[in-house]
Amino acid sequence: MRFLAFLAAWVLAFGAHAGADPRPSPILSPAELSALIASASPAVTVIDIRPPAEYRQGHIPGALSAPYGSWRGPAHSPGTLPPLEALTAQVRKLGLTPARHAVVVSSGADVTDFGAAARVYWTLKYLGLERLSVLNGGMQAWQQAQQPLSTEAAPAPAPSDYEPKLNTAIIATQSDVLASLDRNDARLIDARPKNFFEGLVKAPTASVPGTIQGAKNIPHSVWFSPGSTQIVSAEEARAIAAREFPDLAADNIAFCNTGHWAATDWFALSELAGLPNIRMYPESLADWTNADQPLPMDNTPGRASQIADKFKKLFGKS
Repeated sequence: MRFLAFLAAWVLAFGAHAGADPRPSPILSPAELSALIASASPAVTVIDIRPPAEYRQGHIPGALSAPYGSWRGPAHSPGTLPPLEALTAQVRKLGLTPARHAVVVSSGADVTDFGAAARVYWTLKYLGLERLSVLNGGMQAWQQAQQPLSTEAAPAPAPSDYEPKLNTAIIATQSDVLASLDRNDARLIDARPKNFFEGLVKAPTASVPGTIQGAKNIPHSVWFSPGSTQIVSAEEARAIAAREFPDLAADNIAFCNTGHWAATDWFALSELAGLPNIRMYPESLADWTNADQPLPMDNTPGRASQIADKFKKLFGKS
């Protein structure tokens, strides 16, 4: 009940703000995006984050290619944000300004793919842009809706002179997460599948399996209907959030292995459910488990178990 009362008050406040400064819906259907593109004054930039080869095979007419990898960090820690100078250059090259509506498009191949679109959306919001959306279901949904495709590269837009105004309210650092362990008003949200959370498997970028101490597991997949690659509606997201968050914390930090699945949890909780105080730890466990000093973990197998697991993998034992 505490959650529902708080959520009702927040929605009213958010709605009043939205009335004063209308913003696009965070998710768009193919029909909605098509109508935006066809409108008389389309201050819309469609950003296709698929690999260049897929873009060349067919994309939304007018969409600009900006592959997902260009928004990510190095191989050992892909969740690390690229240098601010590189991100600023990327945004300017795309012609983005606060007045333009940026729509992020991924492949829509599966629920994991949605994390790529959510991560780019989060990055743009971190840079201070607000008029943002994701094409729900990505190119898969666009093609299923029999919307037009183009194989011609879109003309390069006039570069903008946008100066990022960093939205630090949506990002958490390693030190922020460490400080949250001693707070009763903070919650850590592990967006990975259950087997990762329980320490049964780990990502190559993590040095040890398990999860950050005290974390709650809310797998990114809960935000999708079974068999669908399209994220749930805002109303459904609020219902899921009420189920998963009977008591809302004052500070909520989503993480995963490299800040990909966590972007989906952040997006669903912050942008769809409309909850306040939702942050993301972009480097996630690739950073946490490789810190100079071991940091607190739960569900980490004992040393003997880890050695046995490495032995099995080395010699192909099951």
